[in-house]
Amino acid sequence: MYRSMSGFKAQYHYLTLLAVSELNEWRVMLYGPATTIQGTHSFSEAKAKADAILIARHYIHEHKHEELPVLEQVEWIPTSHDDWLIWKSKS
Repeated sequence: MYRSMSGFKAQYHYLTLLAVSELNEWRVMLYGPATTIQGTHSFSEAKAKADAILIARHYIHEHKHEELPVLEQVEWIPTSHDDWLIWKSKS
């Protein structure tokens, strides 16, 4: 299934963070070079964005042990009509 995304995106070093609205919930997804992480489902935009940042920090600093600065804030921008997500629903 192809869907234009409605939500927000941000960068945390080399990871792109997505907080995407779908019906009555928000989905979190992160991707980067050779990495795709499907995060939590949330019921608010603020919680989805906070979860995305938390997952990115954990992945880069604790899982990969990379010596990059911890970013206190990221700049969230709305997704555009050029942002698409290929989603396969469970059957």
